[in-house]
Amino acid sequence: MKQFILSLIGIMVVGNLMAQTPGRIHTSGKYILGPCGDTLHLKGINYAPYNWGYDVNEQRISEIAQSGANAVRLPWYWSNPGADVYYNYVALDSIISKCIQFDLIPILELHDFTCENNPSDLITGSGWWTNASVFPILQKYRHSIIVNIANEALYVNWTGNQAAALTSYQNTYETIINNLRNVTGFDFPIMIDAPDCGQNSDVFITSNTANQLINTDPEHNLIFSAHAYWYAYANNDSTQMANKINAVLAAGIPFVLGEIANQQDDQSMCQYNLNYQPLLRYCEVNKVNWLAWSWDRDGCPQRQLSTNGLFASLTPYGNDLVNNPDYGLNTKPAAKSHFLVHGACESTASLSEMEMLSATVFPNPNTGIFRVLPGDHFHVGMTCYDLLGNEIALSDLGSGTYQIQSPPGMYLLKLHTPNQEAIVRIVVR
Repeated sequence: MKQFILSLIGIMVVGNLMAQTPGRIHTSGKYILGPCGDTLHLKGINYAPYNWGYDVNEQRISEIAQSGANAVRLPWYWSNPGADVYYNYVALDSIISKCIQFDLIPILELHDFTCENNPSDLITGSGWWTNASVFPILQKYRHSIIVNIANEALYVNWTGNQAAALTSYQNTYETIINNLRNVTGFDFPIMIDAPDCGQNSDVFITSNTANQLINTDPEHNLIFSAHAYWYAYANNDSTQMANKINAVLAAGIPFVLGEIANQQDDQSMCQYNLNYQPLLRYCEVNKVNWLAWSWDRDGCPQRQLSTNGLFASLTPYGNDLVNNPDYGLNTKPAAKSHFLVHGACESTASLSEMEMLSATVFPNPNTGIFRVLPGDHFHVGMTCYDLLGNEIALSDLGSGTYQIQSPPGMYLLKLHTPNQEAIVRIVVR
């Protein structure tokens, strides 16, 4: 049956995702959805393009694509004297375009405010996203880009008055969100880093901060990110790390471990060995989004995935992230964005076929609960599959009403009798 489902996908997949122009990456509860409504599990890599801005000819996206990643987080600067590439907006467009070409979701972030605690500077700097050179580039790739406001900005626990600092953190990001959303067309997903050099995931649930920020956002399209340099923050202990993530997941917010690494710096580079492998096993089992630091050109060579930027030159750390049987980017690949892979959300099925299939269930799209129209000859059997051909739990609620017990995304419903069958595409939002 799995092979049958997979063969059907090549013919009619995505027909009922959206028979229209694709939207943009957006969130639904704790899930991140692609522009075609497919559920995204981000598994990717951090990569500073153009050798941290010092070599416009150095570009490694085609090498990163071989890893099996489905996303790339791209550090950029709004002000970095000496690194001229950061003022080259053709180069910015080019690196994003290259990600799109290789079916990688670009997550663009500003690195200027790393581990700094200056709210007014952060608010001012966030205006970079809407300036006349940057905003048209974002709009050009609106279907797939994620805007990461600033890397690891602001302090909460690292202050003498944590309650006041938390209020400042929330107010600062509320101001930034409002400023950006007031610009017509700025509806991209916004990623917000945790404070205290990105480590403090607790801040998202303290005083319900993350959900309050989501409610502030008129688009309700925010993603929250913590960086797992948790040698001290979680005592480098796998149980404590799992508890930190469990607490965030319980809040039902879209969450990404934006940087996972094997080494943490302190007084010196590569000072601590990080217990990252149990963390990634946990992420794989629980479908937690994660991005590894970093592809190349890092101050800590052991923390690079590649020694020289080429896929053929993986470090031991890089080889583990790519090929580990439990969580590897290549051995346990996350599905790529449907829109990036197929270039559209529409099906190749004819209009009459789509109308016939779409009319079989309603509503469609739905929230997971739907009814089947009378069509008596279809009521003998019903089975639901995901796009990989795996059978999905389907509950019969009675009176022709059913529920798919799975997260938002696209599913294939097989309606069958002893003599005939039909496959119906269902979108759960």
